[in-house]
Amino acid sequence: MTLISSENFISCASGGDDWREAAKSVLEQLSDAQLSKNGFNFGFLFVSDALADDAESILNLFKSVLKIENWVGGIGLGVCAGGQSFIDGPAVSVMLGKFDPENFCIFPPINLEPEKAKAVMVPWLEAHDPMLVFVCGDPMSEEDPALLLHNLDMACNGFMVGGLTSSRNSHAQFAVDFYQGGLCGALFSDNVPVASMLSQGCDPIGGVHTITRCDGHEILELDGQKAVEVFEHDLRAMAIKKLDVDPDQVLIDEEVLDNPDSMPEEFQSLIQGEVHAALAISESDGQDYLVRNIIGINPDDGAMMISQHVFNGERLMFVHRDHESVYRDLSASLIDLRKRVQEEYGEFAPKGALYISCAARAYNEFDDQQKNEITLIQEIIGDVPLTGFYAGGEINKGRLYGYTGILTLFL
Repeated sequence: MTLISSENFISCASGGDDWREAAKSVLEQLSDAQLSKNGFNFGFLFVSDALADDAESILNLFKSVLKIENWVGGIGLGVCAGGQSFIDGPAVSVMLGKFDPENFCIFPPINLEPEKAKAVMVPWLEAHDPMLVFVCGDPMSEEDPALLLHNLDMACNGFMVGGLTSSRNSHAQFAVDFYQGGLCGALFSDNVPVASMLSQGCDPIGGVHTITRCDGHEILELDGQKAVEVFEHDLRAMAIKKLDVDPDQVLIDEEVLDNPDSMPEEFQSLIQGEVHAALAISESDGQDYLVRNIIGINPDDGAMMISQHVFNGERLMFVHRDHESVYRDLSASLIDLRKRVQEEYGEFAPKGALYISCAARAYNEFDDQQKNEITLIQEIIGDVPLTGFYAGGEINKGRLYGYTGILTLFL
């Protein structure tokens, strides 16, 4: 059972063989909560991609049975609830909340129904200062999600968090109704206090470099040198730090080349995890960055390609991610969040939580799969109503991140 309740929120989740079984289990868990007497009027709903074709039916069922019209959410490769995640199978996760109707505003996709979105948002924004903007977007939309986020961020001027849906089937988002495509969500006023944290889960390799020659997604030079040469230098520095020996001095026999598992244990850390490029946020001094995949290397001209258009003058570093870095950074970020809330409010008593994590973090997060990032959150934050999903891109401060975990607390 995943049912957890607080003064203003209640959450639960369930798997099942199909959408009816998963939805029925969630509704049965909620049936004893006497929802009609508790004033719940808002729902966060996340559905695993195994149920993507039935997402609209699930939304309509919950609206009908729970008598709640206000819903936001979407589809993910996995979903999560208090202390448990559901990966690679049919599952539904829900968190219900109660807010003063004046303190929230749900808007439809700003690119699909711009006039309707404007008609809903403009009057509300004229009367309220948004504290939190929660959004779900479609990565398959014709419009660039990053541009949509920027435009919405400029219009709302609130703290924007959320994620792009992830699915091996169809994509969909919820904003009262069912939508496919675009960016939609909800505005919450400053009468709804929140606190948030972002965990990168990566370790920087080497220093921060400046892109000195590039073309679109291709980086030809870093700090005036061939990009691949700088990359190789940083990888060598990482290897020396891990092994205390230059990797050029390590002899690898044919058995290891044919079977990496036979590599000596002291060298295993060099082939574990992933290496990515990371673009530094301009004002962050390298502390905040956007992780992007390295999608190609051209040894002939020393260039490398990453999964984002880049410009001369941007700052870039390389990062390494594995289960140890994910666990270590998430632990530190959660402890820091708890400390910040305690210092600002005089107590740590969150009422509800949203967790948006990268789909890549859903798999092999830690050595012990019984102790994953959701159980770690529960250990440090406590038994707090929580819902969320594994996204195809995480949104924080209006920017599109990758490989991160973002926790938002309702206080």
